Amino acid sequence: MIEELSVTRRIKELMQLYGISGEIVVCQRNNSGHINDTHYVVVLTPRGNRREFIFQRVNTQVFTEPLKIMHNISVISEHIERKYGKNSRETYQIMSYLNNRDGKNYAELSDGSFWRVNEFVEGVAYDQIDQPKVLHDTGYMFGHFQNMLSDCDTNKLEYTIPDFHNTKKRLDALRKKADEDPCNRVSRVEDEINFFFDNSQIADELVKEQESGVLPLRVTHNDTKYNNMLVHAVTKEPICVLDLDTVMPGLSAHDYGDGIRCAANKAVEDETDLSLVGLDKTYFESFTKGFVTEAKNFLTEAEVNSLALGALTITYELASRFLLDYIDGDNYFKISRRDHNRDRAKCQMQLAKDMIANFDYMENTIKRYYQ
Repeated sequence: MIEELSVTRRIKELMQLYGISGEIVVCQRNNSGHINDTHYVVVLTPRGNRREFIFQRVNTQVFTEPLKIMHNISVISEHIERKYGKNSRETYQIMSYLNNRDGKNYAELSDGSFWRVNEFVEGVAYDQIDQPKVLHDTGYMFGHFQNMLSDCDTNKLEYTIPDFHNTKKRLDALRKKADEDPCNRVSRVEDEINFFFDNSQIADELVKEQESGVLPLRVTHNDTKYNNMLVHAVTKEPICVLDLDTVMPGLSAHDYGDGIRCAANKAVEDETDLSLVGLDKTYFESFTKGFVTEAKNFLTEAEVNSLALGALTITYELASRFLLDYIDGDNYFKISRRDHNRDRAKCQMQLAKDMIANFDYMENTIKRYYQ
């Protein structure tokens, strides 16, 4: 009860800062998120109108520089508004936040808490999808996201997570942690460690191509899972892209690759029966068609040629991160069973191996939709 009163008090303070007048008739916490505190709020205005909002307290223990996150969101939102018009269809295809009386898209309260507010958008986000059309639309929406921002100056953006997809540095971190062996677990995963070092060239290629200028930096989402797209509950039509906290400069190949890693695995991310793990070609084609047919409006030939490698690289990278966390004692990723991170690493390794076996198919499919 004390916590509920505290939340209500904070939301009333926020309503004043945002110029929202009326009576709170619903204040309901959304427990689906794992990091931020999210509250669905209904306000009855003095004129009797019903308005729905999302009030979200940002976890500054996880997002230690929230101002950079909100700066990036402001940059891309303003770019899309200038490019397409404030009330255009495109402006509503990304989640945007309201500005308060000071013109900021966030608010810091007297108790030090960091908040943001948006109008509630009706729709659903799926944690599991078995419908090729939804995967096609997911690919389309993330391709469209990059297309809308393809002429946005990446120099205006902050790096909210430096070296987030620098796979070479991720591999160096794994090597260092394996040498330290803080929890005496290395002897249990020697084969897995050898896989990464035997295939270290995977970690190098995209980094080298970006550093040499072959691959341009784009405005990228960096978390292109299908549960970060809101769809209509009945028609399943895409509504908008969610979770912009990781937006920053990056490679198109990484966004495409993470979408494929999530969408086109035959099994769940932590499957222990590795015979079930592999590239689902139906899902691969669905996501690829959606992404490439939209993104080909701006992608260079070098970028198109990098997409299949992006899928392999991201899968390899995440597997290395799971393995590092296992060796380090499971300090980063939440686990629900013993050896959970080792299971995740082995699953992603198996998917990477299947991508290597099907690499020509992946490249040919991408080029087919690029033509």
